[in-house]
Amino acid sequence: MPSFSVTRSVPYTAEQVFAIARDVARYKEFLPLVRRSLVRHAKTHQDGTETFEGDLTVAYEKLRIEEVMTSRVTVDPKALTVTALSDEGPVRRLESEWRILATGENRCDITFTVDYELRSRMLQMLFSGMFDLAVRKVMSAFEDRARQLYGPTIP
Repeated sequence: MPSFSVTRSVPYTAEQVFAIARDVARYKEFLPLVRRSLVRHAKTHQDGTETFEGDLTVAYEKLRIEEVMTSRVTVDPKALTVTALSDEGPVRRLESEWRILATGENRCDITFTVDYELRSRMLQMLFSGMFDLAVRKVMSAFEDRARQLYGPTIP
């Protein structure tokens, strides 16, 4: 299964960055190619974790592709992770994870990792060359969202 990962150090607190990662319902506002994002069946568990189903409608107009990706999402505020698993639609398996690590008073590292396998070998070959770029674009959009919400840096 192809795996792509990117890590960036940003001038925001881990809590600020985690707030963006966990707010799946707002992904449509800033992630490239995401037309719609919806959270369903949200539950908070005794250990503080949250689980829900997240639907992302992803559209790539040049290839006339539009798919709804439904994932089982786990938000872990203690570990500062957001993990999504999907095995529906065009993917045989897709696992993505946001991992936030505090590295200073107003600084943290964000790691975004995606492992995936598509059902169609043709699509797998087509997307394999573009997936690394797509993961980097998602990370850039995430950084842009932090700047939009919290300003260019923390004083």
